[in-house]
Amino acid sequence: MGTTKTVHGDPWPRRFGRAVVTPFLPTSEIADAIEMRGRLQRSTATGRRILVDDFGTGADTAVVAALIARVLAHHRRDRVLAVDATDRLPPLGTRLDTHAAHALGEGVQTASFEQAKESIGEAAPGLWTVQAAQNNEDAYAAGLLPLFRFFGVTLVTGGSGGAFVDAVAETAHSRVRVVRATRDSVRIVGRRLDRLLRDGRRHEVENSVIVVFDQERGEDPGFDAARITRIIAESGAEAVRLRYDRHLAQGRAVQMRRVSEATRRTAIHMAAEVMTKAVASVRPQYEVTEGRGGRA
Repeated sequence: MGTTKTVHGDPWPRRFGRAVVTPFLPTSEIADAIEMRGRLQRSTATGRRILVDDFGTGADTAVVAALIARVLAHHRRDRVLAVDATDRLPPLGTRLDTHAAHALGEGVQTASFEQAKESIGEAAPGLWTVQAAQNNEDAYAAGLLPLFRFFGVTLVTGGSGGAFVDAVAETAHSRVRVVRATRDSVRIVGRRLDRLLRDGRRHEVENSVIVVFDQERGEDPGFDAARITRIIAESGAEAVRLRYDRHLAQGRAVQMRRVSEATRRTAIHMAAEVMTKAVASVRPQYEVTEGRGGRA
């Protein structure tokens, strides 16, 4: 029988030790935290679209999107929307501990934010979520684009392919590519990065944060994460390693107070990197500013 208790990412002795040393953190760590917060809070003239996909490796994109969404919503003053187009379990709604009444293109009202919020799920102050069928292309033009103007940042979580995800990809300001920490996954990533560079799509590579995720404990004992992240970084993409976390592995709602300290730091790093790339990116198509205000 599986455990019914939500576990903490760090064992108790490690949490206790961290509590003891926290008041004595070096000045450099405090400065780093301030710098990260500044990157997370950077304002934008228009909303930013971020696509979170698995780069064809079957990695759990929903849990990574949930981490990033919670970090952004905590630090930013505008609204954050997290869209689940994965068609996988556990869905993003489970990871954010909320579910929308309707899916994009299937009942979400977009005439005003007051109408829209009645049919999308509120996961936290400033953080909202909704689902979209991966292959429903109409949900992009008729659902996401009108809704997008109410949010400062929109994260769309999907696998590789699908009409809805492909439509989002065309105007994404930055990308998070989640890959499993296995040698097979890395071979897929290497081929796809090489293809993008050969096709003249260096901008897409450089606007990507590739998260090497230890989704399962010891999934590939022969995997050399340090070497792989260095190789990925040489392509021009940002490489981040997300280590195994007992709390995330339970498949339940992501509670930031329960993830390990390493996961918390990595989540902030991921969010800051992808936000920096999104703000720097120029995507003139479909830019709409109407209604994109602060939190309700």
